Amino acid sequence: MNVAIVLICLFGTFVAMLIIFNGVFYGAMYTRIPKRKLKKIIELGNLKEGMTVYDLGAGFGRIMLEAAKSGASVIGFEIDGVKCFWIRRQIKKGLVWNATIINGNLLNADFSKADLIYAYLSPPLMQKIGEKAKKELKRGARIISVEHPIRDWQATYTDSTDKIFIYQKP
Repeated sequence: MNVAIVLICLFGTFVAMLIIFNGVFYGAMYTRIPKRKLKKIIELGNLKEGMTVYDLGAGFGRIMLEAAKSGASVIGFEIDGVKCFWIRRQIKKGLVWNATIINGNLLNADFSKADLIYAYLSPPLMQKIGEKAKKELKRGARIISVEHPIRDWQATYTDSTDKIFIYQKP
């Protein structure tokens, strides 16, 4: 009996670690954003109905679901199928019709449709996003990056306390 409980606990721990650290293999580990910081990011996004927002590396969808409350169309990109399943469940549960999750590599997303891109990714991945955005992002579209600045881009807003950087394509 005790062996079965230990095995179940070990398996559960393994699955939890796999879900949390799975992103390491793709360039970004899942990190939960504190509510205060989430609220600030949403406010800085100045989201409106009719806007298209991309959440790159959507994780468990907190940003997506919060952004969808503004009426903007929100598209999340997440490579982890388990997290996509969770987000789809949350979308259905909350009857959020203006949010979609795409299970795939965020570097395959077509940035030309986005008015705002949100990303909380590793420094190397943020650089790839910056390079891709220079080519594809439409004029006036913005990127909100958390934690890591994008080299070769001039931030229009920097919050050094919360490490939030906003960029706008000229």
